[in-house]
Amino acid sequence: MKPQKYKLKNGEDRWQFQIFIGRNPITGKQIKKTRMGFKSPIEATIAYAKMLEERQNGAYTLESLAVERVTIETLYHQWHEEYAQSVEASTLSKTESYYNNHILPDIGARKVREITSGELQSLLNKWATQAKSGVVWGQYLKQLFSYAQLHEIIFKNPFDVVTRPKQVNTSRERKQENFLNSEQLTRFLNYWETKTVPQYAYFRLLAYTGLRRGEILALTWDDFDFDRKLLTVNKSVGLDYRNKTTNMYLKQTKTGASNRVISIDNKTLEIMNAYHLIAPKSMSNVVWPGKHTYMDFNVPERWIQKMRKELPDSDNDLKYVTLHGLRHTHATLLFEQAARHGKSAPIKAVQKRLGHADVAMTLQIYTHATNRENDIVNDILNDGFD
Repeated sequence: MKPQKYKLKNGEDRWQFQIFIGRNPITGKQIKKTRMGFKSPIEATIAYAKMLEERQNGAYTLESLAVERVTIETLYHQWHEEYAQSVEASTLSKTESYYNNHILPDIGARKVREITSGELQSLLNKWATQAKSGVVWGQYLKQLFSYAQLHEIIFKNPFDVVTRPKQVNTSRERKQENFLNSEQLTRFLNYWETKTVPQYAYFRLLAYTGLRRGEILALTWDDFDFDRKLLTVNKSVGLDYRNKTTNMYLKQTKTGASNRVISIDNKTLEIMNAYHLIAPKSMSNVVWPGKHTYMDFNVPERWIQKMRKELPDSDNDLKYVTLHGLRHTHATLLFEQAARHGKSAPIKAVQKRLGHADVAMTLQIYTHATNRENDIVNDILNDGFD
């Protein structure tokens, strides 16, 4: 179809054209390309002539047209087949959740080749204000565009000029940092000391070793060397959310650096030894056994929720710490306590104890702890030496 005139809703004239490419070999239906929005007939005619020449030179094959029509959702399913073979089930479940609940509803129907850098930047900025993991959604979408470029679905990656936005903290996050100082940790553990032995032992070990929540659930009594005061960390419990069910399974630790042997302080060792004497015996020898071998992830979360309801208003500063916050607490207090005793906690030693693959993660906590020490000194100076 040669260029023809049509009208916009505001009454302005525009020109459009359509060219025949061929027929679908399966359905027999005609395949056409349409171009619209030209402001003059000569502009439309020049573009029309150019496309006819391109068609003559074989530019518009059925394969190239199929690539042009690829949507984000179609690309995701293609990428997913390869991605699923390279990650743990728990990581795959999390990725699927991000795509199905957030990424695809927002952009899944869009054609990959039509998406611009500006559109992506606006989308990432919006996600950063919606949820704590909003910035992470953008990183997963970026992986998809890298895959598209690798497979020549796009030749220029719009993400190359997109800036990662800063995470916008929620009101709760602004009010309360997710870790405890030494005085708060003492009050926190004093609360749990009045509860059951398994609960007290769980939170004491978590706070004084900095284990990840999956690592502590995977512990067996064989991992403890009570004579040498050592704990071996070489496995973790993962969660698989697929098929509308939640399954727990044993897996390797997060990274190679996560396999480690760490020391245990005397009091924590004493508490764990006491718990060992009364702990329920199981074939698996798991320290905190559950209905399906391992204690469910939600059990400690429910303990925390119950604590929040029971604590008086005077302990309100304890109510926002999470299980991961206790890991952060452990690392922060290692640096702070060393500084108070005129020592310097070796960053590499702390990195190894926490199982960080990248020292940058440890340095981030070190900087945070140092800033807190500076704030304390500032307060002393502001109060004066009188």
